[in-house]
Amino acid sequence: MARTVTEIKAGICTDFMSNPTMATYYGFAVGDDFDSKFAKVSFESILFYILASAIFVLESLYDTLKAYVDAALNARLTHNRQWYVDLAKAFQYGDTINPLTGKYDVIDESKQVIDYAAVDEINGVLFIKVARLVNGELAPLSAEQITAFTAYIKATKDAGVVVNNISEEGDDARLVIDIWYDAQVLNADGTAIDGSGEPAKETVQNYLKNLPFNGEFTILALEDALQVTSGVVLPNTLSAESKYANNDWSVIDAKVKPYAGYMVVKDENLTLNYRAYDGN
Repeated sequence: MARTVTEIKAGICTDFMSNPTMATYYGFAVGDDFDSKFAKVSFESILFYILASAIFVLESLYDTLKAYVDAALNARLTHNRQWYVDLAKAFQYGDTINPLTGKYDVIDESKQVIDYAAVDEINGVLFIKVARLVNGELAPLSAEQITAFTAYIKATKDAGVVVNNISEEGDDARLVIDIWYDAQVLNADGTAIDGSGEPAKETVQNYLKNLPFNGEFTILALEDALQVTSGVVLPNTLSAESKYANNDWSVIDAKVKPYAGYMVVKDENLTLNYRAYDGN
């Protein structure tokens, strides 16, 4: 990272004041402070500033070059997960790739329907999870979009790599939580006395909504979020389960990574038992 002009000039001045030949020529003691011997408008000070400015420009150019080279190398890093994530997000619904280049001739972001992508590797198989945003909510690709996306991945992936594409409705969560609440802030049904909603329920929903795509759901993190929620004194998760598609419910053992890459909790699957906290 490029040093500032001030830092560079300070280094030049220190070396200059430490040079015995310069000390003898100018008549100062080796190691003296530059600013105590030379005015800011002196020839030497101005010269060193010009030199420092030139060096700063050079170091900045090196930073720019390094960033360009790093970006170019990253763009060529095939066979890694991030390459497949970028490949998925580059998908343009309704366009076909150029078979000679393996890319689209024209980049049209309005046709890039995939907003989120992640890649897991299990037993040598890549699982590409993708989702789009619909009215601000995560949603799977349509049947037509996933068909086109599957053909796109087949045409662009590395030869010999086995890929499974996943674009499903979010995994369901089923939670039962005791909420010990402050009766000065919340009503018995969990709603805020000031009429601002049901804070604990909103916290659970927001926690799931804001999970990183393909990130882990953890009971501890959810309880941490509830712990700092207005009116909540003590949360206690009695049970936590998840399932994807039409599979059976599975108990969440502290954490789980959603199959679809994201999770949702429906009202019928969220039970919050409110209990007034009396401090005893």
